[in-house]
Formats: sequence, C-alpha cells, structure tokens
Amino acid sequence: MLVYNFLRYLLYIAIFFVSFFNKKLSRFIKKRLFQNIENKNFSSKDVILVHMSSVGEFNLSKELIEELLRKGERVLISVMTDTGYNAVKKAYDSNENVEIIYFPLDDLFVIKRIFEKFNVKKVIIIETEIWPNLYYFAQKKSQLYIVNGRLTEKKMKSYLKMKFLVKKVLNSAKRIMVQSKEDKGRYLRLGINENKIKVYKNLKYSIKYEKISEEKKEKYYRNCVNRDKKIIVCGSTRPGEEKIWLEVFSAINKNDEYQLVIVPRHLERVQEIEDEIKRLFSENDYELFSKIQNFELEGNIDSEDILKRKTDKNEKKIFEKKKIVLVDKMGVLRDFYQLADYVFVGGTLVNIGGHSILEPLYYNKVPIIGKYYQNIEEIVNEARKMNYVKIVENEDDIIESIKSEEILDTSKFFEKNNELEKIVKELYCD
Repeated sequence: MLVYNFLRYLLYIAIFFVSFFNKKLSRFIKKRLFQNIENKNFSSKDVILVHMSSVGEFNLSKELIEELLRKGERVLISVMTDTGYNAVKKAYDSNENVEIIYFPLDDLFVIKRIFEKFNVKKVIIIETEIWPNLYYFAQKKSQLYIVNGRLTEKKMKSYLKMKFLVKKVLNSAKRIMVQSKEDKGRYLRLGINENKIKVYKNLKYSIKYEKISEEKKEKYYRNCVNRDKKIIVCGSTRPGEEKIWLEVFSAINKNDEYQLVIVPRHLERVQEIEDEIKRLFSENDYELFSKIQNFELEGNIDSEDILKRKTDKNEKKIFEKKKIVLVDKMGVLRDFYQLADYVFVGGTLVNIGGHSILEPLYYNKVPIIGKYYQNIEEIVNEARKMNYVKIVENEDDIIESIKSEEILDTSKFFEKNNELEKIVKELYCD
C-alpha cells in the first residue's frame, strides 16, 4: 500500500501540472478530489456505500439499490463519471435516504474522510473495479462485497502480472458474487479464496425497462408508425445489415403489409443507409424520423377521426406513413421495440458480436439475431432454452422467421433468471 500511494502522489504532480493548462482535466480533478463531503447528510448514521463506474453500472444496480431502500437502508452512491453522476442525481436527488458523491479516484485522504464522515457498514462494488485504498478501508471499517463481478480473459492476464497485489486486495472482500462459472475460474486463477466466490446471474435480468405511455404510443401511430401494418424494427444495425434487411423487406412487402424501421447503432452512418435505401426504393418510400417527429397536431383533435376522414391532397400527404422510417435520433430504440411486431437486434448478421436482446425480450418480443452473438452468448443461450430467440444465417431464414409469427409472454424468462433476491440475501448473511 505504501508503494501504491507513493506512486500515486508522484503521478499527481504530473496530473496537476497538466491540469493547470487543461480546464477540462482541472474540472474533472476538482469535482472528485475537492468535493465538499462535509455538507452531505447521514452524519454518524449507518450507510451502505455502493460504488459504480458509470451510467451503465447504475442501470444494472438500480433494482439492487431500490431493494436496499425498501429494507430501510441509507445508501451512499459513489460514481466515477459525470453521466453516471447525473443519472443517479436525476433518479434520487429528492430521496432523503440517498446521497451521491463522485468517486475520489482512490485518493487515500479523501477515502479516509468518507469513512470518518459516514458510518459505512457495508461497501458494495458493482462489477470488478480494483481500488486498493477503497478496499483497504472497506475491509477495516466495514464489510466489502463485489456484486455482478466479471473478469475477462484479457483483464485477468494483466492482473496476473501483479498477482500479489490483486490477490491481496480481492481477498479482502467478504463475498465476491460473479456472473458465471468462467468468471469464477478466472478469480480462482488469481488466487482468490474459493469460499468467498458465489455465482449468480447477471444483474441485467433484474432491470425494469421503462414502458411508454398510451399517449406517447398514439403520437408514434399518429406521426410515423402505421398501426394497420406489421412493424419490423431493426435495432442497433451495423454496416452490411441494412442491405440484407432492405432486400428482405423488398421481397416480402409485395402486398404492402409491412413497415420497416431502421435504427442504426451509429448515427453518422445515416447518409450511407439513405443511399442504400435509394438503391432499392424511391425517395418517396422512406423518411427520416427527425423530420417526421417535428410535425405536431394542433389542438385536441382525435387522431383516429383524422385518419379515417376524407382529406384534401395536402392533408393526405401529411398523414401518409412511409414504407421505411430511418431513425436519426438517439434514445428512442426502446420505444420502437414496444411498437414492433418483429425485432432484429444488430451486430449479429456481421461479425460484431451482438447487442443486448434483453430490451425486446422485456417487451414480449422474440428477437431475431444472426449467428455472430459472442458478446451476448450467455443471454442468448438462456433465451434459446425457452425458444425466446430466433437465430438466422441468411435472407431465407429471415423471411421464414417473419412468417412464423409468435406472440409469447417472455416474463417467465426474467423470472427464471432474476437472482436479485439471492444476491441481497448474501449481503445480509453474517
């Protein structure tokens, strides 16, 4: 620990020098090392410190935090990033049982001050972040738990180079709850006490995704989604996948019974996808979502009446739904998943490795994916056991998957895999 902290303070000299000329770095350091801990609530009261890196870890741990609050706990949340801090603040700013701080970059004196200011009875680390000073005080002053721990082969190899330190730090935890048997094996190779390690499924299964209101659904139906057609939503698409789906759409939509919504993973590719659409369709067949959503109905006119009544040419053009909607806005994919009849999750027809299939599953959609799902293999394998995913390799497979329409209640999938209750029980097992 002495060597670790000595090296840190040598590094501080360089960082503070650079931050003198870099305002962004200066703000970053000031927020974390010079925040006013003394003005926080909970003085001399028992708290549980939950540490996470970013907004992703917060989304994972939100139901865990809610469970702790239901048990009457006071929760001190430590976050590394600005986006994570803002997400936590938005969710809990008015909750008197939650306090939020920036993680002080494992600074020895600030960490010590936190444990002096708050009576921390448990420390929960979301996933695996190794911070020796935090772990030291957590072991000395409270009980340390790692929840949703994971360790990639690449990360483990780097840890093996400093095995003595990593082994000592991680063994200070009372319990390490990891996501898989493979993760457990990697921890064991680092020399972690096997009795400390438990395997519980990913916290992702406990996430409760937001559902859109009927009013918001109506707005989509009014402006761009055709309720009289079967809606195909291709989410998080990557280069090459739009071409495949556009060709499939051209083949199956001879009777104009489908509508295609494309939501690319990266918005800078919108022009490239537009060019691909124009190769098979006319410019009148598609519209950008940003242009559609800017149109708002005036007054409180019932949209159903408007759609049914006879209109003049200009009005008809306004309400005409396009065959293809190309989404050029962030943050609306989950909305479209809820409006879809069929969902494709991208990064799977090309060798990317896949993006999350949990959102469509949560909204009772059976996701269609390609054969490249190595990044989400664990979740896909669980979904396959219950026939809650369709794996395709070519256009014929895709067409067949759309023809075999199914409506399933996928809530059983989450009930089967949600082990949050077991994780919370471990936190209270003396």
